[in-house]
Amino acid sequence: MKKVKKITNRGLFFLLLFWSIALPITAYGQGESLPEAPTDFYLDQLNILAEDTKQLINNKGEFYKEQPENPQVVLATIESTNGDSIDSYAPELFDKWQIGNKEHDNGILILYALNDGDRNVRIEVGYGLEDVITDSTAMNILVSQKDKLKSSDPVLINEGLRYVFNAVATLIDQDYGYPTDEHALSQTELDGFYEDEDDDVIYTSSSNWDSGDGEFLFVLLLMVPIWILSAIFGKGDGGSGSSWGGGSSSGGSWGGGGGSSSGGGFSGGGGNSGGGGASI
Repeated sequence: MKKVKKITNRGLFFLLLFWSIALPITAYGQGESLPEAPTDFYLDQLNILAEDTKQLINNKGEFYKEQPENPQVVLATIESTNGDSIDSYAPELFDKWQIGNKEHDNGILILYALNDGDRNVRIEVGYGLEDVITDSTAMNILVSQKDKLKSSDPVLINEGLRYVFNAVATLIDQDYGYPTDEHALSQTELDGFYEDEDDDVIYTSSSNWDSGDGEFLFVLLLMVPIWILSAIFGKGDGGSGSSWGGGSSSGGSWGGGGGSSSGGGFSGGGGNSGGGGASI
């Protein structure tokens, strides 16, 4: 009995040591690739956005802050998604920045990643706007600007991103009944986004199981201690070993600060990604 207890204590010691080392490494590996939230409603690492585009984005963001629903649309250009697909990177960035109102989950992230010339673009949609901007609608918006977005000309890329932003903002304004401005798209243009997507076009939701390296490492780190404990306790007094079937993991909530900030500039409102959207 003493021998079993000694083995158990030793096993628990190594288990705790394993987790104390592995978990910080995993958290650091997942978080280091995500930029901090900007103070404006845009992040332009690539210096692609024209000044009038930046002003347009900020003006719309400030207007939304004054509305009771307080939606948020953030546009970001980044160098790389660091080996992750843009479909898995975008929701992580969305949740880190907490885009959208916590109560309504009405945030949108428009993400452009250079990715060694692949020039990936994604519209990531919060839960509360998934009926307004469906996956197919998001894809049709992107496809309408594909030639510009995939161009190597910064001027054309800026024009494409500006159009995507205006399209998303116009759909939000219509849904909430906000007044339109001079940047709003025409109804004819909007109607085109509701048409069925081309058969050759594939759109994806980030809720699909595209785990990526971070999720795989997390699962591996979760399983190793289970194997260790099973080996330790499974050789006990001949009892029925413990059952590890329960315990669903609820995952960390990004509820964070909640609410919108007063004053100018962007501050996450506590929103979460719904996993919907589209990428090209």
